[in-house]
Amino acid sequence: MWVKCAGAFSGGTLLKTEFSTKLQDAGVNATAYAAKLPGGRTSMIILNKNAIADLEGELDFRRGVSGAVETEILRAPALDSREAHFTKSTKTDSLRQGRCSAIVPRATGVI
Repeated sequence: MWVKCAGAFSGGTLLKTEFSTKLQDAGVNATAYAAKLPGGRTSMIILNKNAIADLEGELDFRRGVSGAVETEILRAPALDSREAHFTKSTKTDSLRQGRCSAIVPRATGVI
């Protein structure tokens, strides 16, 4: 499954973030990674490992950053599954003052 996620970062440079640490310090069972892609776009992966609760949060890319937010949802038969599939969201959002809201359904990931 990790290979599928890593494909979203292909050719990019991993960014140092504190998002995963903040989630875990708050007792949230989730992990997040971000990368700057060739061409300047930023890609982020959030994996919600909680089997019961959805994860809601706000992503802050800094004021002055703008652009479209495209989402793909990672689904797998089980949290420990080696098989996973991406489904492209039909909804497109945009950053507002460099921010956007994100909902990561339980036991899934969002790119």
